[in-house]
Amino acid sequence: MHFTKLAAPANDQPGGGNTNFCPNCGQPVAVTDTFCQNCGYNLQTAQETSGQAASDQSQQTQQASQPAPASRQRTTPQRPARQPRQPWSKKKKTIWWSAGVVVVALIGFFVWGSNHYSRAATLDRTINDIKSGKHLTADFTSASSDLTLSKSKLLPINRYYSDHAKDLNTLKADLANGGRSSDGNFVYEQSGHHLLFFPKYQISVSPVYPTVTTNHTGNVITLDNQKIATATTDDFTKKLSAMVPGEYHLQSKGKIGGHNLTNSSDYHITSSKTYDLELTTISVELDTVPGADVYLNGKKLGTTNSSGTYQIKNEPWTSDMAVYAAYTSSAGKATTPTTKLTKNDDQSYVNLDFKDMISESDADDLVSNVFTAAESLSNSGDMDEATDDDGDAMADFFANGESNEYFNDLKKMAQGYYHNDDLDGVDISTNVDGVKPGPNGTSEVTFTVEYDFSLSDYDYDHVQDFQYTATIQPAGNDSSSQSYEIVKYGHAVKTDDRHEDA
Repeated sequence: MHFTKLAAPANDQPGGGNTNFCPNCGQPVAVTDTFCQNCGYNLQTAQETSGQAASDQSQQTQQASQPAPASRQRTTPQRPARQPRQPWSKKKKTIWWSAGVVVVALIGFFVWGSNHYSRAATLDRTINDIKSGKHLTADFTSASSDLTLSKSKLLPINRYYSDHAKDLNTLKADLANGGRSSDGNFVYEQSGHHLLFFPKYQISVSPVYPTVTTNHTGNVITLDNQKIATATTDDFTKKLSAMVPGEYHLQSKGKIGGHNLTNSSDYHITSSKTYDLELTTISVELDTVPGADVYLNGKKLGTTNSSGTYQIKNEPWTSDMAVYAAYTSSAGKATTPTTKLTKNDDQSYVNLDFKDMISESDADDLVSNVFTAAESLSNSGDMDEATDDDGDAMADFFANGESNEYFNDLKKMAQGYYHNDDLDGVDISTNVDGVKPGPNGTSEVTFTVEYDFSLSDYDYDHVQDFQYTATIQPAGNDSSSQSYEIVKYGHAVKTDDRHEDA
C-alpha cells in the first residue's frame, strides 16, 4: 500500500485547535492518541522531542534579542563593604571576665592544694604541731578500737618531743623516708582526702599497755597526777589501759615505818613493759672531777667537793633513776654519760667519768716528753735531736704534727735558746697541776714549766716558772706512737722568776 504524506494544516485553520497530525505520515490524529492509526508512529515520543526543541528555540531567541557588548572586558567582582566591628556589651564583658576569674581561681586552687596537702608539707606541719602541742587531734589517728584519741591523750607526745629535739628530728626522718618510726609506734600514711581532690595524711598511733607494780598495801598510784589504783597487797600489779606512746608522770606514794615516801618520776613509755614503783630509798657516793655539777634525772642536785665526790642520801629510788655530771670551763661544757642507778647501788659508790678525758699520770707523761724534746733542741739546735727519751719526735706529740702552730712556736723558742750566746744551756722540767674535762672529748691540762738558764758570764742560773693550760685530745689514726696529742695551749703566765746558785 502507498501512503501519501500530507502537510499539517495551520493551527488557525478550522479544527486546528483540536486536531494534530502524525509527524511521520501526516494523517490527522487525536490529541488523546498514543500511536498513529495510519502508520503506528509513537506520538508520545514525538511530543516530548517537539517540546524540548521549542524550549531551545525560545532560549536562542531571547539571547539573540539582547544587544552584543561593544568589546569584551574583564570585570572583577566587588566585595561587599566591611561592616564596622561592634563593641562588646557590658553584659558580655562581665560574662567573659567572670569566666576568666573562675578559671584562674581554679588553677590557683589546685596549685595551692597540691602543695599545701602534699606528703612532705603535711609532715612539716605535723612535726611543728608535735613540738608546739597544737592541732594534734587533726594530725593523729588510730586504727585501734580501744584507743580513742583526744587532746589530753595526745599531750604526752608533745611533752616528750618538745624537750628532745634530736629525737623529734629522728622521728621526722623515719616518717619521711620509711613512713614508720623505728619503734613501730607511729605510721605516716594517707587516711582520706581534703576537699575531695587532695590526699589527707595522718600519723596512725599504735597503743601501748604498760604495767605498774608497787611493794606495800595502801600505796596510792597516780598517772599524770590522776589516781589510777591503790595497792591491795604488798606485791601489787596493775595493767594500764591503752595509752599513746609518750612521756608520763608515774607516782607511788605511801607510809613505811612511820616515814612518808614517794616514788615519782617521768617515764618515756614506748612499750608494754613493767614499771617498778617500789617505795624505798637509796644512798650513793658519786665520784667525778672537783667542781662538777651533779644531776639526777635532769635536775641539779649539787656540786662535787674538792675531792670530786658528791653524796646522795636517802633519795627515794625510782626504776629510771639516772645521774650524770657536768663541768663548765672557759673552753666549754663537758658532760659524762648518763649512769642508771639500781637498788643494788645503795650504800656503794658510782664513778661518773668524762669520756676520753686524759688521766693525770698520762698528762704528766705527755707534757714531760714534749719538753724533754724541746730541751734537746735548745741544747743541740738539731731537729733530729728534738726527741724524748724514747726517741719520739717532738712533732708527734701535737695534733697535725709539724703543721701545728703551737709546735712551731715551741720549736722557734727552743732554737732561739740555742742561738743565744749568753746561754751555756737550758734545763727544762715540768709538773702537771690539774686535769679538767673539756668539750667534745678533750681535756684541759694545766701544767708548770721550769726553765733553768745557765748564763755564760754569771755564777748563778736564771730560773723562771711559767704556767700553761693545754687542750689535749685522743690521738688520731695517723699517730701510731701516741695515745693523746696537744691541740693547743694558752699564753704562758709567769709564776716565778729567780736566781739560783750555779
